[in-house]
Amino acid sequence: MNPILRQRLVGALVLVALCVVFWPIVFVEPVDQQPIELRPTPERPRIDTSPIEKPQSPEAMIRERVKPPEIDAESQTRADELTRLDDEESDRNLSNLTTVDAVEGLELRNEAPVMPVLDASGYPQSWVLQVATVSSETRAEMLVEQLVQKGYPAFHARFAKDTTVQWRIQIGPKFEKKSFDSIKSEVDRVLKVESMVVRYQQPL
Repeated sequence: MNPILRQRLVGALVLVALCVVFWPIVFVEPVDQQPIELRPTPERPRIDTSPIEKPQSPEAMIRERVKPPEIDAESQTRADELTRLDDEESDRNLSNLTTVDAVEGLELRNEAPVMPVLDASGYPQSWVLQVATVSSETRAEMLVEQLVQKGYPAFHARFAKDTTVQWRIQIGPKFEKKSFDSIKSEVDRVLKVESMVVRYQQPL
């Protein structure tokens, strides 16, 4: 390209670029910005600090209307005394306990199972075999574990007596008292206690 022509083209591009940059500055009228209006600080919001009533849970409302299941306190107290294991005593050797399958065996029934009876509060009457009462949760857990290993559906329940806390070791529950006959004989033989069938206290 002719050097003179190239210089003219470059010069024309430079002039166009300058026009693009300075045109708004020179020919466009600036827009007046609205002045900043300073307003006073709004008042501090008022907060209601009055105490709020504690919400009542649906469970609490239901518990007020639900009656607890019936409990035979006299029989339960007697069972606690008959099955008490003192702390000074050595733990019973439950390894000699016969498995529940061998104790109960397989018996053919000639009659239909007993239908559960409801108490005055509407709870089904079921029964447990109380086999021990101890004052140590660790000991209670150990006895339950040994019974479960032999196939007995055992569990422990915490209760307060006077100023102390104790634990009941029970087997069940079942709807028929006679279902514990064979189990009771075996447990009494090994634990050397007088186990007793009592009403199952359903936790609420």
